[in-house]
Amino acid sequence: KRYQTTVTSIVGRRSSNPGEEGQVRRATFGSSLANPTRTAKATFADSVSVPLPPDEMIANRRRRAANKKDGGGSRVPPVRLLTSYDQTVATIVEEINRTAKGDRVEFSVYVLEPGESTQRVLDSLRNAARRGVRVDASLDCSAVSSFTRWCEGTATLASELVEMEKEFPEVVKFQPRRIPTHAKYVMCHRAASTSTAVFGGVNIGDRFKPWRDFAIRAEGSAAVGALSLGVNGPNNGSTGGSKADESFKVDTQFGNPYFLRRKPRTVASAVSGAKEMLKRGVSLTVGSRHRNASSDVDARRGGVGFFTNRPNGWNLLAWAFPRFAKFPGRFDVYPALVDLMDDPRWDRYTVAAAYVDQCGVEVLEPALRRGATMTLVMPRNPNVYHDANRKALKRLVDGYGGEGGQVRAYMCDDMLHAKVFLAESSATGESAAMIGSCNLKQRSFGQFAELNALIVQPSCTRQLERELAKLVSDSKAVVESDLRFSEPKATIEEWLG
Repeated sequence: KRYQTTVTSIVGRRSSNPGEEGQVRRATFGSSLANPTRTAKATFADSVSVPLPPDEMIANRRRRAANKKDGGGSRVPPVRLLTSYDQTVATIVEEINRTAKGDRVEFSVYVLEPGESTQRVLDSLRNAARRGVRVDASLDCSAVSSFTRWCEGTATLASELVEMEKEFPEVVKFQPRRIPTHAKYVMCHRAASTSTAVFGGVNIGDRFKPWRDFAIRAEGSAAVGALSLGVNGPNNGSTGGSKADESFKVDTQFGNPYFLRRKPRTVASAVSGAKEMLKRGVSLTVGSRHRNASSDVDARRGGVGFFTNRPNGWNLLAWAFPRFAKFPGRFDVYPALVDLMDDPRWDRYTVAAAYVDQCGVEVLEPALRRGATMTLVMPRNPNVYHDANRKALKRLVDGYGGEGGQVRAYMCDDMLHAKVFLAESSATGESAAMIGSCNLKQRSFGQFAELNALIVQPSCTRQLERELAKLVSDSKAVVESDLRFSEPKATIEEWLG
């Protein structure tokens, strides 16, 4: 059957009272003037209902009712900081277990190693599929992760996801990533209740239980829709690098409340875009209806902005010379980090970084060159890139450390896997945090798919400040012996990473 496409009035449903209808129309027009950042395309998209099966239409009505209860979905509830592996895995399993038929789960990790905790996650995905939940799983299966597993003597459970797809072919789709994909996230798109997401730096596997790391739990259609937009690209049925994907630039300056500069759209172009979607048969299903610029703006207004790397191809020159070239695609994490470090309103930084190379040092230097102070915590014995870490640390300490220097460096005896940046202002007491998957390394900046979030919600930044203070107190100040490294091993590690 073909389902009829319906287009509702831009000003909403027809009122039973003609006078009331006129008031609604005037109020809508006034609100559009008061909110000039809302583009014509976003307004038109809200008024279009593309062809949907009856069960999807029912689920859509339930979701609209749920959104009305929490303020229409425009509010961004406070995100929650997750401070350990066990807490992160428990939250992921809990969120997946709360999905129901008609919902959708997007699951992506860099490493999926054997273990009891991994089985709990896989079992929750399998049970969700049995309930009729759509599961889209992806896992890095590139040469990069294969080489890392060979170096560490570890295994991956990609075969479990392959078997799950065979067992539930109608609802489970597994996509092995051949381009390095380091982003780690789980999105639970719910048709009849609030959508949630968990993202950060945590891999899945019992080996990572004692590792010190951070993740974020976010909820609401705005935050989850913005995250989906960041990692999947615009909802236009195209891949990364398209013209639509290049139609805006990311503005990472904190002073812009929307973090965006967009080209103005006309009503005609919005109508044309909607027609093209219908021609291609693009259906706004659960998990894609809120994947748009409107959700992104709402999330950033609420204090959560996402910055991602989305490589869409392989480049031999970039692979051979990562310092000078990037893979094709879109890479927004590096400029976001540089802007955070170069923002003059912040004069105090705390950074917890698992892996750093010379490119990572160059990201941190803008803050130091303008006189800001920085507390840096790194692992004493990282699982990989030991000498590259020491080489980068020595450059920072030699240039900005010492007695009364700007850099106070510490070594954590536990395996620290975090990629966390806390920026604070001594004058105003305000703070901003960036948390995600991107390491301070050249290949992470220009070749790997990554996901970082800039968060300015005080509840989260204050909690992160306390957790980082605890991490510093558990660590030891760097001494001369901590700055020794071997060459050419350090340079080789920099190239490999």
